[in-house]
Amino acid sequence: MTDISKIAMRTAPWAVPLLTIGIFVLDLLTPVGVAVSILYLIPLLLTYPSPRTRDPLYFAAVATVFIWADVLLKPAGLPIPYALFNRTLGMLVIWAIAIGLIRYKETQRELKSALVEQAHAEGLMMEAQEARDHADREAVRAAVGREAAEEQLLVSRLRLESIIESTMDAIITVDEDQRVVLFNRAAEQMFGCSVRDATGQALDRFLPTQFREAHRYHIRTFGQSGVTSRKMGKLGTVMGLRSNGEAFPIEAAISHIAVERKTYYTVILRDITERKRAEDSHQESQRQLATLIGNLPGFVYRSKNDRDWTMEYVSEGISDLTGYTADEYLVQCSISYGENAHPDDRARVWQEVQAALEQRRPFELTYRILVKSGEVKWVWERGEGIYAPDGTLSYLEGFVTDITERKRAEHLLRQSEERYRRLITISPYAILVHRGDHLIFANDQAIKLFGAVKAEEILQKSPMDLFHPDYHVVIGERIHELLEGRAQVPMLEEQIMTLDGRAIDVEVSTARFVDEEGPAILAMLRDISERKRLQEQLRKTERIAELGTLASGMAHEIGTPMNVILGRAEYLMDRVTEEPIKKGLQTIVTQVERITKVMNQLLSFARRKTPERCPLDLRGTIEAGMELFQERLARNQIQVELALPDNCPRALADPDQMSQVFINLVMNAVHAMPDGGMLRIGLAPEKQMVKLTIADTGHGIPRDVVEKVFEPFFTTKEFGQGTGLGLTVVKGIIEEHQGSIVVESEEGNGTTFTILIPQTDSQ
Repeated sequence: MTDISKIAMRTAPWAVPLLTIGIFVLDLLTPVGVAVSILYLIPLLLTYPSPRTRDPLYFAAVATVFIWADVLLKPAGLPIPYALFNRTLGMLVIWAIAIGLIRYKETQRELKSALVEQAHAEGLMMEAQEARDHADREAVRAAVGREAAEEQLLVSRLRLESIIESTMDAIITVDEDQRVVLFNRAAEQMFGCSVRDATGQALDRFLPTQFREAHRYHIRTFGQSGVTSRKMGKLGTVMGLRSNGEAFPIEAAISHIAVERKTYYTVILRDITERKRAEDSHQESQRQLATLIGNLPGFVYRSKNDRDWTMEYVSEGISDLTGYTADEYLVQCSISYGENAHPDDRARVWQEVQAALEQRRPFELTYRILVKSGEVKWVWERGEGIYAPDGTLSYLEGFVTDITERKRAEHLLRQSEERYRRLITISPYAILVHRGDHLIFANDQAIKLFGAVKAEEILQKSPMDLFHPDYHVVIGERIHELLEGRAQVPMLEEQIMTLDGRAIDVEVSTARFVDEEGPAILAMLRDISERKRLQEQLRKTERIAELGTLASGMAHEIGTPMNVILGRAEYLMDRVTEEPIKKGLQTIVTQVERITKVMNQLLSFARRKTPERCPLDLRGTIEAGMELFQERLARNQIQVELALPDNCPRALADPDQMSQVFINLVMNAVHAMPDGGMLRIGLAPEKQMVKLTIADTGHGIPRDVVEKVFEPFFTTKEFGQGTGLGLTVVKGIIEEHQGSIVVESEEGNGTTFTILIPQTDSQ
């Protein structure tokens, strides 16, 4: 086999070029459909004996050039697609074999290096065997010259013993019965047994029980095989047994020699306990590392520091993340570092990695990648540069894991937070959150409810600072219940105090919740002032309805007797002449008329008729009403100031009801100025409405009374001077006209009534 290798090495330098050129010419002369390019495998295989490792790679490159040059040089019109497929397949086979040859040659070179140490140990054994052979030969020559032979034998034995005793490996020689005849110092140390105890003992003593029978068989077989020696390691790993009962792994080399028709077997033993332990530890570390990498929720990579930062290694976790197998990722895709990043993230990723490498620090990145299916995924990566002893950057290593679900969850959480933030922002309820003894959150509605401009004005305040003192005890009890573990407490009506000191009725719902900072209380407040006002108005309406029923009955039951009394009194007045009697009858008539007037007001209030609206010039109504009060105004020394513009639009109103409104308001103004004053009456257009203003300079109305002036039967006049129904009737008439009436008054500074009545569409 050695001679063939030498011939191949001598012929390859000229045979490879000749074969290559011949195949190239043959390919030019054959039809395109014939796969001649596959013949390049012959010269490729001839590069194997070459001492240069990369010769197959160079030949593959040359063959690739020739394969495609043939396509260009062949005549046109040939079936090119088939030729391209044929030659592509042949080129891939050539490259695959070339790479295989390179790796095989590299493996052979590493194997030779690994055998150097073994060869050194075997050299000692061979030297010992040669010395033993020499001694044996000298013993054979004893018949010729015994004295000289004995002298030479002694020298040989001394040399052999010196070698045997100085070697670091255990050397044991046994006879045909496998009993020990030689046991060196290294064997003593290895087995924990002295030469005296070992000599003459069966070799089985130094083998575990389960291996003894097999060992005897192997020794007999070896002696009959005709082979005189086997090198270290050829027997594989066997087990030895120390004197203390400990079994341990060893490697052995064995030889045998026949002396005076007796066969002696010599074994050289090497304790490989530490090496096996190191190998096992290394294998276990590799297994643990492989298990760890295999179970990681992502993949590990190594990228080589070349021009493109080519990916040199990726773990199998790449399949779960990208859909590519490790081989596809490295070979078919030819992906370099960062190439699978989303185009929008690629530049940023590489900039951050370069910045980290320049500062020699690890980096952490979050970015998007494109996977095999075209889907976009989010990943988190941590990596760092690996530097050579001279400080140059050799590799980039790191770990990449899928965080798509986490990103999706974060997105949903942000959406949820934004949704709830908007709900809280636009909620019609005022929302407060307090922890400990102060508020930590208030929404916009709460800020508005308490009359603040920004949240800081009410935050950090105690809840007690914002609620009416009358409710502090109840609020304290509710807070205590919630903090003791109750989830929520019943809704209650309470009162809050705004920043400007106003009390507002609110409905409060409270609940307890726990977040990462501990327990807190959420309170939702709803302003129920308007609801309470409507409830009060409903109660008043019910009272008015009851009053209407009562007024109807009273009008029927009292009206007839009053008419009889009035008629009889007037009849008697015409027939009596005595002044005292006549004066008494006049009093009866006056009081009956007063009762009749009160009953008429009650009927007007209870049986309010629907207004018959029509275009009405309020100037005429005002002028007609003022004629009724001329004498009264003059008697009370009241001056009148009228502001009635000619271009004032007409109102859509009932003439009789508006006359009643005007008379009631002027009458109240006259009563408010018993000692004289100024009465101002004005008309003006205002936003599709007609504004009527009646103001006096009388004694005015106290602030706490102004809000009650339109309530039924409320009056500030002395008993017998008014019924308290006039302004109630006025307000009802104005509201029936879809208008409004407002009173402004200050005690001692007069009163102003402002009425708005819709304008008519046609002027």
